[in-house]
Amino acid sequence: MHMVKIGLFGLGTVGQGLLQLVKKSPYAEIKAVVDRSYQKKKDILQDIPASDDPSMILENPEIDIYVELIGGIDFPLFIAREAIDRKKTLITANKALLAEHGYAIFSRASLNEVHIGFEAAIAGAIPIVRNLMSVINYQPISRLQGILNGTTNYLLTKMAKRKAPYHEVLKEAQELGLAEADPTLDVNGMDACHKLALLASLITNKWFEYERIETVGIEQISLSDILWAEKMGYKIKLLADYHYNDKKHFISVEPTMIPSSSPLYAIDNEDNAILVKGEFSGEHLFAGKGAGSLPTAYSVYADIVNYALGRHSSWDMKHPEYAAIAPESGADYEFYIRLQVQNRPGVLAKAAQSLGSRGISIAAVHQEAIYEENSQDPVDLVIVTHHCRKEVLTKALAEIEKQDYCTNAAVKIPIKGSDTPKK
Repeated sequence: MHMVKIGLFGLGTVGQGLLQLVKKSPYAEIKAVVDRSYQKKKDILQDIPASDDPSMILENPEIDIYVELIGGIDFPLFIAREAIDRKKTLITANKALLAEHGYAIFSRASLNEVHIGFEAAIAGAIPIVRNLMSVINYQPISRLQGILNGTTNYLLTKMAKRKAPYHEVLKEAQELGLAEADPTLDVNGMDACHKLALLASLITNKWFEYERIETVGIEQISLSDILWAEKMGYKIKLLADYHYNDKKHFISVEPTMIPSSSPLYAIDNEDNAILVKGEFSGEHLFAGKGAGSLPTAYSVYADIVNYALGRHSSWDMKHPEYAAIAPESGADYEFYIRLQVQNRPGVLAKAAQSLGSRGISIAAVHQEAIYEENSQDPVDLVIVTHHCRKEVLTKALAEIEKQDYCTNAAVKIPIKGSDTPKK
């Protein structure tokens, strides 16, 4: 075994964490760093050569591995193409790059027999990629569910524990460095969507286009929804969900009510988790730190060490088929519905009639307050349905929202355990 020589692109939070790990490593050394602000980081770099010119790495024939930790799309894509054309191993934590251009990158790498390590692009320190590729994936996988974004999980956890509204816990998370100054890609679900697209592609060996995955963020989740979930024995999580049923691929990212019977129920704060259901082996839970300098850097380092020891498994993706994604509107779940309605007699009966006329059966009803004569304040009317199709429920709620007793847009959240929904 020779000492693996690394060219590192990007010396941000994760890059600095990797520097710490490699300095103590008997397997690898960093030969050069390319970073646009390298001159401000001389104390961190010490005696490692650095530049803002990528040719320092690209034109160095000694380097075995390109490690890309820059973020963004355009320059990382250039690095990926250079790595493949020069037959250099590429290790990246860039899920947006892989979700956007992964079809071309992995296909080209397979044809050129170039290895790409991307463990850190999925779930921080959780070793999900190598487990799926080397152990779990020798069987059909019917279900994969994940909490794949630490920021949103932290926000939803703190809303529940502190009984605080969304904007308040978001501000706190930003002050603690647990949320970006612009958290859009986290809170709108797109970060989790990128990761789910890669995972679904990995377990099916078909390519899932992230743009076609139905994605709903947590921005509209109110404290009321969090508290109602708690009263009913659920927690709300931003759930990345893939399942294969009746020869169809169903895939989505959306706020979801998780029952206490699910292993994902206990995953709180910034932790991530992935629950995989194999046809023969049953359920496997992978959980741990989903973000942070050292957890993410460790996954990058593990890819480096596996390469150095010859243990890496390459993803053979020579022009895979694109996955045919079934419309999520046709999926069948139980649902939580919260209506804000006028506090007057007969409202529940009218809402129930609108649901019943479309074949939607009510499992439970919760009301915020008893009827008070002459009250002008709207109240919450919470309904839990039996299994029904999402598209049918959406139409029923659109009808209810037009009624004079309904004062706000309805909130609907699916209720999902780890069992495969009916179809």
